[in-house]
Amino acid sequence: MYILKCSDGSYYVGSTNNLELRIAQHQLGEGANHTRKRLPVELVYYEEYPRIDTAFYREKQVQRWRREKKEALINGEYDNLPELAKAYSIRHSENLSFDNNSGFDKLSQHNSVVELVETTVVETTSIKESLGNTDLLKLPKTAFLCSRQVPASVVLKCYDWAIEQREKGNCVISGFHSQIEKDVLHYLLKGKQPIILALARGLKEKLEPEFVKPLEQGRLLIITPFDKSVKRVNSQTAQTRNQLMTSLADQITIGYASPGGQLEELLKGIDKQIHKIA
Repeated sequence: MYILKCSDGSYYVGSTNNLELRIAQHQLGEGANHTRKRLPVELVYYEEYPRIDTAFYREKQVQRWRREKKEALINGEYDNLPELAKAYSIRHSENLSFDNNSGFDKLSQHNSVVELVETTVVETTSIKESLGNTDLLKLPKTAFLCSRQVPASVVLKCYDWAIEQREKGNCVISGFHSQIEKDVLHYLLKGKQPIILALARGLKEKLEPEFVKPLEQGRLLIITPFDKSVKRVNSQTAQTRNQLMTSLADQITIGYASPGGQLEELLKGIDKQIHKIA
């Protein structure tokens, strides 16, 4: 995960598996639209992670922060980040060299350490294992959730929504666990758009036949916040899975949330755009 300071003073947060190459792309105007219009850019902060999906998750977390909070992170003012301190203890010192004549030609790091220590209080849920195209995590994503019991009037509306997402090529992330969610997946699999399936258990040893072709096509990603030792779905694992989905999603669509149910309770703590079909 990295943070760039643009020529207009704004910050851009991204993630990559090749920092030197990605910075060079930004400087050449081959990066994101935001940086392309605000060159030159300067690398002001970065963190290293063993997995790209973890780095991407961290990217999305930091992107939601206010400018003041980003600057506190950049300046190493961790005492001013109480939310961050709950989940992580970070030691970060770095020495970067930048050649203004040739762009980002060399990245040198001496005695640089990024240490992540999980404590008993966890601020976020992260991906434990995955199968498929992890590049789908970089796409704009809509999470779809629906309670098990739904009014009859909602069913067709959910089907119409699924067909609309399929035709628009939108990436949908869901547990596809309740019956309506399974039906939505049925419609989505008939298209070509990307799909992210979030499990409320560890990865299965045997893959469902309908997932083989989408995985080969690179349009399906299966993720889980659990390892393979978790083999059963219960209300707690479902809640953890839903927290992961909503944290990764850019916006959320609710087919139906039963009054007083877990889904309705989950939505109370989400500060994102939420569209309710019913």
